[in-house]
Amino acid sequence: MPDITAPNSQLELLPNATRSPILGTDTSGRHTSTIVNDGTTTKHLLTKALITTKGWTFTELVKKAPNFRPVDRVHFEDPTLTQTIRMHEDSGNPLIIEGFHEHESWPADLFTLDWLREHGKQGASVRNVHNWADFDLPLSELIHKLRATPRYASEHETERLYGKDAECPHEWASWLSTSGVLPSDLLPHRTNDYLKYLPNDVQTLMCYLGVGDTFTPFHKDLCASSGQNLMCYTENGGSSFWFMTESSAAPGMAEFFHKINEELDFETHVVTLRELGQSRLNIYIAEQQLGDLVLVPPRSCHQVINNGGITMKTSWSRMTLRGLTNSLYHELPVYHRVCRPETYKVKLNIYRALHRQTQRLQELREQQTGSPHPDRSSSTINSSLEGVAHELHHLLELLDDVLGEEYSPKHQDMPHVSQSDTSLQNNITCDFCGADIFQSFFECISCAPHSLVVHEEMRIGDGIVVCPLCYVEGRGCNCGTMNPTQCRPFGDLLRSRDEALRTIRAVCPDIVKDFQSLLKHPR
Repeated sequence: MPDITAPNSQLELLPNATRSPILGTDTSGRHTSTIVNDGTTTKHLLTKALITTKGWTFTELVKKAPNFRPVDRVHFEDPTLTQTIRMHEDSGNPLIIEGFHEHESWPADLFTLDWLREHGKQGASVRNVHNWADFDLPLSELIHKLRATPRYASEHETERLYGKDAECPHEWASWLSTSGVLPSDLLPHRTNDYLKYLPNDVQTLMCYLGVGDTFTPFHKDLCASSGQNLMCYTENGGSSFWFMTESSAAPGMAEFFHKINEELDFETHVVTLRELGQSRLNIYIAEQQLGDLVLVPPRSCHQVINNGGITMKTSWSRMTLRGLTNSLYHELPVYHRVCRPETYKVKLNIYRALHRQTQRLQELREQQTGSPHPDRSSSTINSSLEGVAHELHHLLELLDDVLGEEYSPKHQDMPHVSQSDTSLQNNITCDFCGADIFQSFFECISCAPHSLVVHEEMRIGDGIVVCPLCYVEGRGCNCGTMNPTQCRPFGDLLRSRDEALRTIRAVCPDIVKDFQSLLKHPR
């Protein structure tokens, strides 16, 4: 589409890119869409519009619609950096911390394409943005193709590659965690990152290699996690344009997507400037350049379009307590509706966090009572006690809602995957919607495809699995007989929950005065 304010400006859309088949159907039954290339001409195509950044400048982009505004920036040496980060996290607005490439410890020799080609993982997952085809390519070949690719897409080209979700080299991860350059609270698996309680197979640290007019379509980061994206390296003036919403705008953007016959959580639509202007939601725009760290708030709907030469970024996710809360109450219901795997095992994350924070609070309590002068014990310990107690109280509230969903008065009569291990990681998911199974599910062994290995017995969890929500919506197996099953004895979950309650009560009894033991009152 053209610029929404200047009808004769550089065209925003090219007519030969991919299209998710939604807007219409031609006489052969194939889906079509309508693309406006200028103010008067309409074409019906079988492909989705590709946005080009040719002619874009950050200053002019922000002026294109009254709801467009710049992303706030702060330099990494700014004395108010910590307060600024906290303010933006509380508000749910995006933020860019700039200038990291100017730091004396910036590894300019490490963050290069040539180093990555020599030392990085030699395979790369690649997407051709013209047809959205994903495939693997040797890293050296991808780099060669990117360097040979023109800065902007042309009408007749058929290939423009984007290297995405690549494994981050160990040396990069080590620098992030040990250099002291980036704020420690923003790093993976630090104090306020609840993803550290998940198993090691949940990886969020990824790398991205792009060139002009490659993109990541409009989306939200998984399960209301917080995103961090660092521009490590550029060639030939490469940069990336970001279009973002605040956290609270997620429902409004989902509703706007439905109005234009798209689904936000399918991640198949590249939003045009005209559509962003028509959304009437606050759209925060930034041009990410070398050394910029983009902070993406939980549930922020955002889209990235690379500009000019090659860009190389590394990104990771964190899960805050607020993110876990939003995920449980807002994101998981959406994932169920669109049948999207949750990946981050939200309920298991809540349970494991509660278990670990209970231990931490008990350890702090022992430090306080073990002091030779408990009444004058360290103010740091006392402050930590109160902070952890309130955090654990929040987790207790979340877990109680989870247990309410997972509970059955007949749980003692159900088969279990495990008889005792309360920290069990099942890796069982609903075969219909993809939801992670934390405790309760329905299963049919007889309808499952059996192993070809002679005499190998099907175990609990190996059959056709349906989550409780799918089951009550009428989904099931072919034979129609599914057995209610649980992952572990339900009493083990109640014991962990009640232990957390007792631990909080020993420190801050007032905040849990309305809670009671679930082992004694399981209903």
